[in-house]
Amino acid sequence: MFLTHIIAKVIKMIKRTRQKMVVFDLDGTLIDTAPDLIASAREVICEIIDVEIDPETSRKFIGKGGEYFIKKNLEFNNISLEQSKIEKLISQFLLIYEKNISNKSSLYPNVIKTLNWLKDNDYVLNICTNKPEKLAKIILDDFKVISYFDEIIGGDTLAQNKPNPLPLLTIMKNHNIKPLNTLMVGDTTTDILTAKNCNVRSVCVDFGYFDEKIPGVEADFSISDLSEIREILLQNY
Repeated sequence: MFLTHIIAKVIKMIKRTRQKMVVFDLDGTLIDTAPDLIASAREVICEIIDVEIDPETSRKFIGKGGEYFIKKNLEFNNISLEQSKIEKLISQFLLIYEKNISNKSSLYPNVIKTLNWLKDNDYVLNICTNKPEKLAKIILDDFKVISYFDEIIGGDTLAQNKPNPLPLLTIMKNHNIKPLNTLMVGDTTTDILTAKNCNVRSVCVDFGYFDEKIPGVEADFSISDLSEIREILLQNY
């Protein structure tokens, strides 16, 4: 009985080492969260000063966490506040955003179709986002896609967040899957850098919130629709 258990465990470990994994960013990759993020930021900032939050500019600040998002919106609108007031503003923003997290947000085209294909073909799927873990789980649950993912690491789950390699390295370690068998899918240089810092190949979607180009930082693949991931995997993994 004991020997059977050991053999089964070894077989499972071998199977895991052969498995392939796709790790997704969340905002701007699976879900267009900009409408609710911007509306929540507008609500808290306009309580302090009557200013218009430009949606196109604000979109570029998404992907590095709520604190960065609020601070950059304040900076862009030339609003200077004491640190204590900024911290209070960030807390208010997160509370308002949590209440309205999926009011205007939406899944990008072919998300469900792509996730179904990946699951049907035995890919391990995980989330690596700078969104707070609690909020990431809420919105994934709201859109009924949380069950596709084995693990969800948010910006506050570990001591470091993207582009630090820790979150992605932790996911690979937890699932015993090597960088060669891992693909990172995201929409910003933060995601590309995270992948590069872990020797993982990356896919950049062109419909998200791509922030800025950094010389020498290029994704291995670029797509305009999530369904294109299928061909990338079939041809390269």
